[in-house]
Amino acid sequence: MLHIPIIGNWNYWDVDTVLASILYVFAATGLLGVILRKPTLIKFSGWSVLIVVAFTLMAVYFKVNDYFSFIPFKKLARIAAHMVHYRWLGWGMLFSGALIMIISSRMLAKKR
Repeated sequence: MLHIPIIGNWNYWDVDTVLASILYVFAATGLLGVILRKPTLIKFSGWSVLIVVAFTLMAVYFKVNDYFSFIPFKKLARIAAHMVHYRWLGWGMLFSGALIMIISSRMLAKKR
């Protein structure tokens, strides 16, 4: 999810354990919806995952840009903030998984 110099790579759990737990609960709810063949439960889980991931991405963006505000020189603080790199493959997989849940719920609802 993130690459922070000196510290290393952070996954979703390292970014925020509460949001990661919420995401896992919604993913498990979506899996339960697939097992029970409930398209509304799958759609609810997909939208919930999408909202949580978007909220996390915005929170991480604002946190990274605000984290180095203690540095008195704005240019130096901006350089330090740009040293944190996003791992877009992980974010993209989370977004695409949520979109797959939403689309598959529509396909399952049409079959019924």
